[in-house]
Amino acid sequence: MAEQGLESTRIADVAARAGISPGHVLYYFESKADLFLQSLRTVEDRLREAALKRFEGLDSAAARWDAVIEMTVPSGPGDFKLLLWLQAWELAPRDEEVATFIATLERNWNELLQDVLALGVSTGEIAPGVDLEGFLMRYSCLFDGLTIRVVVGSRDVDRDRMIATCRAFAAAELGWTVPA
Repeated sequence: MAEQGLESTRIADVAARAGISPGHVLYYFESKADLFLQSLRTVEDRLREAALKRFEGLDSAAARWDAVIEMTVPSGPGDFKLLLWLQAWELAPRDEEVATFIATLERNWNELLQDVLALGVSTGEIAPGVDLEGFLMRYSCLFDGLTIRVVVGSRDVDRDRMIATCRAFAAAELGWTVPA
């Protein structure tokens, strides 16, 4: 679905890639739309699990935030995980089920980010009074905009530049030092 796009992908294509029959695919998924949403959920669940595992041994919020940046910035043009997100965002205005689904995924991810920021407040890395909710909204907008540019192959924003921009933004907003 990430390679061909949701509209161009048939259940038969998915079945062939998985080495099973189309009927077998439909045994596990109600429809192509269900398969798409569950694929996106799997990507997000795995990312969350990987982030939590990576947090083990990282005591500072700044180090955890930097790990999140490293893990979530697209690998480059055509990053399949983020192509799925682009498709979900494209569908959401016309499909309430998709809109609700991605809102839930985004809320779950924001909870993880809020936990990192709460750690930063508790350890004194972030000064009391910083508008963390506002920061998360601004960061999300910055991240999503840069993600689109990296995934579509912008000539002026690549993975490294996106990482540097995200680090600098967090440092300026939260007051911690940009990691080397």
